[in-house]
Amino acid sequence: MTEFLSIEYADASLLRNSPQQSRSKQSLEKILRACGEIIDESGHAGVTTAEVAKRADMAIGTVYRFFPDRVALLLGVYDFMISRYIEIALDTFAEEPATTWQAAFTTLVESTCTARRTIPGYKATHYRILPDGPNESKYQERTGAYIDAVVALLSQFDGVPTGADWREKVAISIELSRTMQRIAFDANPDGDPTLIAEAASVPLAYLSTYIDSVN
Repeated sequence: MTEFLSIEYADASLLRNSPQQSRSKQSLEKILRACGEIIDESGHAGVTTAEVAKRADMAIGTVYRFFPDRVALLLGVYDFMISRYIEIALDTFAEEPATTWQAAFTTLVESTCTARRTIPGYKATHYRILPDGPNESKYQERTGAYIDAVVALLSQFDGVPTGADWREKVAISIELSRTMQRIAFDANPDGDPTLIAEAASVPLAYLSTYIDSVN
């Protein structure tokens, strides 16, 4: 998962090469968090560069300095929030290393729930951030990279298969878990405990069934 944090998307160089001056870093962080708050309140539709500038209490030119348009802003926020979630997962793995692929997957689910509770706008990463169109490939590039990172993580453990079919199963499991997490947090602002547990156990059962079928 560490490698995932170092991916450099062609359209996200500003985030991947963060400003070195403290004041610029603070401005970028302020923009990203303001955007996250707007997403929490009104979804992606409420995000405009003008509204973000207003919420962040800064000139719109400052927003444009980091993000040339709304698409770049949405992708930038997505990258920021996913990176924060991965950092939460890595910290958890450092404190309590997973000894099975099931434990590793469960840690990822628990980390996404922690991110949802603590990172403004994080819930938006569980939805398509861009409509179908010319920019869809930029979103698909990111989701594909995350799936590959999860596949690589699980492959470290004994008994885990490889290949395109396995990657497809992992991708389905990730989406299944996200759907169940959405339901859990719709039912309870802190996440319904039973549904959150099932957001891990149901995908794990799905993956286990596939592993049993190929072994």
